[in-house]
Amino acid sequence: MKPALTVLTTAITLCFGSGALAQQRPDAGQLLQENGPRALREPQPSTAPLQLPAAPPLQVPPGGMTITLKQIVISGNALIAQDELLRAIGPVQGKTYDFAGLSALADQISAQYRSAGYPFARAYLPQQDLQQGILHIQVLEGRYGQITAHGDPDLSGPGQRFLSPLKPGGVIESHELERVTLILDDQPGIKSIPVVKPGREVGTGDLAVEVRRDHRYAGDAGIDNDGNRYTGRTRAHVNLDIDSPLTLGDQLVLQAMVTDEKMWFGAANYAMPLNAYGLRGKIGYSHSYYTLADSFSALNATGTADVTSAGLSYPVVRSQRLNLTLSGMLEHKRLHDRQGATATHSDKGSNSLPIALNFDVRDTLLNGGISYGAVSWTSGRLQLDADLAPADAATARTAGQFSKLNVDLARIQSLSEGMDLYGRISAQWASKNLDSSQKFGLGGRNGVRAYPSGEGYGDSGALAQIELRYAMGLWLPYVFYDAGRVTTNRDPWTPDVNHRSLAGGGAGVRYGGRTWNASLIAAWRTHGGAPRSEPGKAQPTVWANVGYQF
Repeated sequence: MKPALTVLTTAITLCFGSGALAQQRPDAGQLLQENGPRALREPQPSTAPLQLPAAPPLQVPPGGMTITLKQIVISGNALIAQDELLRAIGPVQGKTYDFAGLSALADQISAQYRSAGYPFARAYLPQQDLQQGILHIQVLEGRYGQITAHGDPDLSGPGQRFLSPLKPGGVIESHELERVTLILDDQPGIKSIPVVKPGREVGTGDLAVEVRRDHRYAGDAGIDNDGNRYTGRTRAHVNLDIDSPLTLGDQLVLQAMVTDEKMWFGAANYAMPLNAYGLRGKIGYSHSYYTLADSFSALNATGTADVTSAGLSYPVVRSQRLNLTLSGMLEHKRLHDRQGATATHSDKGSNSLPIALNFDVRDTLLNGGISYGAVSWTSGRLQLDADLAPADAATARTAGQFSKLNVDLARIQSLSEGMDLYGRISAQWASKNLDSSQKFGLGGRNGVRAYPSGEGYGDSGALAQIELRYAMGLWLPYVFYDAGRVTTNRDPWTPDVNHRSLAGGGAGVRYGGRTWNASLIAAWRTHGGAPRSEPGKAQPTVWANVGYQF
């Protein structure tokens, strides 16, 4: 940047010092953060319940001949040791049993197998001589017979490959069976119905999975006021998912968004299964463009952000109750900001590797609930152009290696029929001063809702939210309170105040129909003072959106 242009830039800043330019003006990095996905998504329950044949215990009437037992001998048990099975039965030596009592002992062994995760295992009494007081119990541990996928001819063949982790002759184990069938049902655009039925041979079960097309396309369109006053408060978006277009399980996701101040964003992401065990690969590209309006319009400031990514994800645990997914993504960002009034520009680039662990777990605590969240570690390197590097070296020193840790945890706790308590904690810790594209923000619909988007950015920070919800059919009214605190710079270079705390509360309502959805929020500030990103903003802060799913 030439000295004359520096003077001109300073003069323009002073002219607007009492307004928005007293603050850091939005740039491509901050806007990339604001328009990216920030809210945790509540996991949806799986929709592929496994159907197992009913196997009630053999009903034997009491009475008849009795026998005093001296010993029990169990055979056919390769999966559970005999000592463990005998402990499940309890002491029997010297006790007298009729045939119903002996059958009940075998049923106890069957129950022990089921509790250990072997739903097809059965214990029974073979023909035997009981005169010596020795009871023989035979175990059929339950093995696969045929394993087939059927239904849509275009999908059943590829669907068969997802069943390959299960082998004919292998033991039917509930956790493995649940994992395999759920991973198949997770594939975009399809629906699967697994059924286990008795096989042709004694002690076997056949797995038959119906695979059919649920939909080829899905998407949503909507309008909201989640933006900021400088790049457009009103936003319109459309998202389109093209499911299994080339093979079973792949997906192309297209996204577009535009604001009333000529900011726009577009993205394309493609993902596909890489094996039958749930490993998926993903590549993506996004481009955004902004122009600053309102108090910043005299700067004639514009900018772009380009993000290219490629990564992998793998379900470490996949079940109805507990899920744990590990993912890693290589990201390359190019950020360009231009200031036409001073004929200056800046270019930044970064390469980073976020590694994330996402989880959700359902439990029966009190009236039941679900906990979910993500923990991620990001390591990367920031490069600055020749114009930015000297000033950065003398101030923030953001260039070079950086790392940060992010934690985002939430829980929905059922209190009574229709009433839930929602709580969320989100935090970031940084190793050094970060570029705007990596900072932690407090304001906006997904943060402290009493403050606008772009408020309260820092290198490290924490956010807490709580909501009391009451479901009324398709409507969900709630009251809430949000609070957060950020450290503006990990390593400050000026004596300015380096912390910011914000808090506020209010009420909202959500509507979730089959195709239409909407929400309205009103929030009042309780701590933190007037917004610095939008001076003079009146209370309450109102957030509204309406969307249509197709």
